[in-house]
Amino acid sequence: MKKKKVLFAACILLAGCNSSPNEESTKGIVTDASMNTVTIVTEKSDTLSFSTMNADKTNLKGLLLGDTVEIYYGGNYKPGMEADSIKTVAKVAEDDYSRFFKNGFRVEAVDGKEPGIYVVFSDDSMKAELFSPENENKEILEQRSLPSGEHVWNIEDDDTKNLRFAEGCWTISQRGKLVYKQAQSDNDTSLGEWQESYFEGTLPAADCPGIKYQLSIRNREHSGDGYFMLRLTYIEGEDGKDITFTSLGKRYTMRGTATDNNATVWQLKTNNNKETYNFLYNDTKKTLTLLTQDLKTIDSGLNYTLNKK
Repeated sequence: MKKKKVLFAACILLAGCNSSPNEESTKGIVTDASMNTVTIVTEKSDTLSFSTMNADKTNLKGLLLGDTVEIYYGGNYKPGMEADSIKTVAKVAEDDYSRFFKNGFRVEAVDGKEPGIYVVFSDDSMKAELFSPENENKEILEQRSLPSGEHVWNIEDDDTKNLRFAEGCWTISQRGKLVYKQAQSDNDTSLGEWQESYFEGTLPAADCPGIKYQLSIRNREHSGDGYFMLRLTYIEGEDGKDITFTSLGKRYTMRGTATDNNATVWQLKTNNNKETYNFLYNDTKKTLTLLTQDLKTIDSGLNYTLNKK
């Protein structure tokens, strides 16, 4: 398979493989596989190849073209390098992302070491579903009543997560220790009602006709922070077919760019904090223009603007 270059827009914004000597991981779609090698295309459209001869395959459920896998390796990436382990990533329907984003809420790891997870309740509130975008795992907790009259969602197991509403926010504890907590501002009604906005546009790419951005933002009316869902569709990105990647994360509002101290910038950080997107927000035109990592405009004469729908 022809090795793809990093798409131009992604190249400007997104960092490559981490140079840390510690174990790294990457996730992508399998485009080529043999007995001892595998090639994947990542969310950033990088084509990476690994030797799997000595890799731990305990969590690998077969290896077919189109599967999504996560590969762990040591040190800096080099084509054909040895993988330490490889595992299958369960496919989650695209509407699952929308469901958790629009109907659920997010809780943050108390120690700040783990990515946030999303929670959504069943229509009768008897079940709570937890979703981790990183490994695309879902857990279902069941409602139980406490002697105090309060409700908690868990599984009858001492090691299970316990979800409850306490002191004005949702929390998750495990073995009596608080592990996740919802941001207090999410339930602060003085910040106004929740609102959702949607932006869309097709931006330039190096190896395909373009990247279609579909960006949804949820925030309280008077808050500059909030949450986002971003779908990137690489048009004819693989063998003439479109490839779509979905990410969830947090939206922050900042003041100032490299050339304008009064400009409004929306910064999007993915759930695992590995990817950052910066957009210049134009309140008059209701547009978002892609910026570089150092908050500069992309001076290419091409269109890097998303329009509000």
